[in-house]
Amino acid sequence: MPNHTGRLVLTTADPVAGPDAVLLAAALSHSGFIGDPLPGRRGAFSVGRNFLSLLAFSGCAVAIAATSDPDAAFCHVHFSTLTAVPRLRWGRNTRPPRCPACRTRLLEWRRRVLESPERPLPGLTCTACGETRPPWRWDWKEQGGYGRLFVMVEEVFPGEAVPTARLLDILTEACGSGWRYFFVQD
Repeated sequence: MPNHTGRLVLTTADPVAGPDAVLLAAALSHSGFIGDPLPGRRGAFSVGRNFLSLLAFSGCAVAIAATSDPDAAFCHVHFSTLTAVPRLRWGRNTRPPRCPACRTRLLEWRRRVLESPERPLPGLTCTACGETRPPWRWDWKEQGGYGRLFVMVEEVFPGEAVPTARLLDILTEACGSGWRYFFVQD
């Protein structure tokens, strides 16, 4: 299996919101962001006819490998399963989150956050200022984040592509909640 380049992850701005994946898929299909379902891959879709116009790519020569090949990395869109509680999506590029009050980094985030991945933490307390808030209220930058459902654009290097305002509007209109994005590398 080839190396994973990374993914652009889209999720609701409110990590507690539980959007309907069927409505999202219908809206993204109608807009041309996603194409046909990929055989044998639950919740995965080929890129659609308007994919490149709904993402803003950096660089002057964008080349997207979008052909489904089990032996090669290719760009596609994948929906996670809706979970009962917000879950952290992170990767090797995820850095310690910052306290929103004093901007101190939570250096031991992996131990404190990942020790209970199946149940939500009531809050993380900043070691510097003492403020306590849910882990999704910490500043993860664009390197990780919480949500109950994720729409992931696979094989996109972190920072290479960002959703356009139109794509975020499509997602918002489909579920009635604002959206945000970040990047993860496995």
